[in-house]
Amino acid sequence: MAKRHGLEFWRAHLAAWRRSDLTQRKYCANQGLDKKAFYRWRRKEREAVASAKSALALIPVSIVPISVGAAVTGSVVRLHNSPGGWSAPWLAGLLRQPP
Repeated sequence: MAKRHGLEFWRAHLAAWRRSDLTQRKYCANQGLDKKAFYRWRRKEREAVASAKSALALIPVSIVPISVGAAVTGSVVRLHNSPGGWSAPWLAGLLRQPP
């Protein structure tokens, strides 16, 4: 029975093949790899990349002027421009405040 290799094994070989100047067929022959398995793992990788790309979405963002000050909401800190500006010590003090 043929030896089965996992994801990391095939990722390493796919990366090495890309760095080589060889065709898939020649790379497999040089490395002693099963061509069908190599093609199958390359297809899986392409499908995973395509799936990840289709999951990405652009979200519209609008930037609006906000009043002077700062607000802490959960773990989100929103800093607004103020005439005196803000400093790192001021921000550290703000973050130390109890919720």
